[in-house]
Amino acid sequence: MKDIKSRIDYLRKEISLHNKLYYDKSAPEISDKEYDDLVKELERLEYDYPLFASADSPVQKVSGSASSSFAQVKHAVPMLSLDNTYSEEEIGKWHERIAKAIGNLQSTNNNETEFTVEPKIDGVGISLTYINGELSIGATRGDGETGEDITENIKTIKDIPQKLKDAKPPFFLELRGEVYIEKSDFEKINEEILENEGQKFANPRNAASGSLRQKDPKITAYRKLKYFAHSYGKVEGKEFKKYSDFIEYCGKCGFQLQQNFKICKTIQEMTDFTNHMTEKRETVPYEIDGLVIKVNSLAFQRELGYTNKSPRWAIAYKFPAKQATTKLNKIRVQVGRTGIITPSAILEPVSLAGVTISHATLHNFEEIERLNVNEGDTVLIERAGDVIPKIVKVVKKESEGFFEIPRSCPSCRSEIVKEKEEVAYRCVNPECPAQFRRHLIHFVSRNAMDIEGLGEAVIDRLLERNKLKILADIYSLTFEDFLELEFFKEKKANNVINAINESKKRPLSKLLFALGIRHAGEKASETIAKRFKNIEAVFEASVDDFIRINEIGDVLAQSLKGFFERSEIRHIIDTLKKAGVRMTQPESQNAGTRFEGKVFVLTGELSGYTREQATEIIKSLGGKISSSVSKKTDYVLAGADPGSKLEKAKKLEVKIINETEFKELLGT
Repeated sequence: MKDIKSRIDYLRKEISLHNKLYYDKSAPEISDKEYDDLVKELERLEYDYPLFASADSPVQKVSGSASSSFAQVKHAVPMLSLDNTYSEEEIGKWHERIAKAIGNLQSTNNNETEFTVEPKIDGVGISLTYINGELSIGATRGDGETGEDITENIKTIKDIPQKLKDAKPPFFLELRGEVYIEKSDFEKINEEILENEGQKFANPRNAASGSLRQKDPKITAYRKLKYFAHSYGKVEGKEFKKYSDFIEYCGKCGFQLQQNFKICKTIQEMTDFTNHMTEKRETVPYEIDGLVIKVNSLAFQRELGYTNKSPRWAIAYKFPAKQATTKLNKIRVQVGRTGIITPSAILEPVSLAGVTISHATLHNFEEIERLNVNEGDTVLIERAGDVIPKIVKVVKKESEGFFEIPRSCPSCRSEIVKEKEEVAYRCVNPECPAQFRRHLIHFVSRNAMDIEGLGEAVIDRLLERNKLKILADIYSLTFEDFLELEFFKEKKANNVINAINESKKRPLSKLLFALGIRHAGEKASETIAKRFKNIEAVFEASVDDFIRINEIGDVLAQSLKGFFERSEIRHIIDTLKKAGVRMTQPESQNAGTRFEGKVFVLTGELSGYTREQATEIIKSLGGKISSSVSKKTDYVLAGADPGSKLEKAKKLEVKIINETEFKELLGT
């Protein structure tokens, strides 16, 4: 019982710490998943051992703690971010590019191009799905591809109609917008939290985010959340010619509209309105951190298209950052996963834009030299884009010279080098403990080798016991190794071993991403894997071979070639290969077309597959995955504890199958 009490005390301290980092400083040090795991464990222990339960526990307080008890929702169209600009000059350059591109698209250049300008709400991005005019799903933005199903909480927001005020609504509408809290309501929330000795929110955005992720919708309803629509992802059964037409339609359907919305035909009108709103910013009853400028014509938007991360037809102008002065107490040097040595500033805590700032980025050592900054100096700081604190300049010099570059790695004391044509310094020791730990965490992460149960805490315990010295050691771990760890029992140990074995089957694309190649993200890794098919072909590829792939440029091509020329990488691959890790990319066309044109919806918890595995199987056989049930759905694959999708499937008479029937469809 003493060990249980100690664990509960530890979890309470950890959760309180991370609540403070997330809500007060907007500087989380752990992922949502790791935070949720701590909360779940504490909830379970307090339930199993009520003797140790306490009203002061962070999981008992109404403090906006994030919850992981939400199902995942795939967005109909990815929720992309916007490119940012910070000056009138940059807006002008963007306008010139767009005007030129549209001029090339038009049959005549006499048509005037319209732009819309509206405040950028400092809130939480939300997707709303309406089927035949009725609210079906409310989801968070998540990673842009997949969010969390928070429909019950969304339904408590009065600004969001549960049924569109339209006699002939579109069959399908995925609407995007921002959930926010007005400044006055935010102050009242914090006053009540402080009266109850709770952890107050740092700013309205954090309050909105925490409120949306509450397990109890009653708490969400009490927070007086509001909503503004700003775009749509997909619409079927309704057409709009202009973005302003769509916004006007939202108003007719029952949504609240922003008052500060303007249609502009010239760059002068845009800059005048931008200046007006910059001056008016503080008088707006809710937090805005800039303005969003969009091409008004939806036809032109479609023609202009998107980059990988953002639409070409829209841009966000960010207001000048708010600034403050404080003392730089210490410059801390850290080692990143790729070996980059990065300096950061530890500051005398200061309040800035509603947040207590105690850390700031210094980017690199050239930046330190440029600023001529050192420990003890008084500095001017700002929140770049109102989010990331950075040092702007030294306002009072208290030291001699600037901080000198360390000659050795702060983690392993090995030599550090500055690569040609780069500003970054790196530790060149591939076995550097700081890099290896981060590399392990990345390697097992969900989007890489996806080894569930092998989180940071478990990795740290295994490192402490010298069980992990190279990546391939993951595949040498035994059932007994996990039983030796605290809080591991037979079932949990078996689950991790099964997850490790399952990860050996991941395609080459996942392995490439897991290796942490510089500049190579998930999409690039998948592109490379599909092009070369196996790891040996990747090793043999030249820079020109990589460049011949449309999506790969010079920088990534050079990075890939340099990475696979390193002898230690060949050693890593050889050891992983001996461990049984897959080194090939399956041909999707060879998988068959058994589900060609079929639409699946997944609901409930599957026992034989993860959601990702089932999705991959269906897609590889030509099927499609939908986040919601409709008349177009062919199958609803239902696991344990299915949600409302099951009832909807029954109502629409959509075929419902369990895992056994799914395996029969697969022919297994």
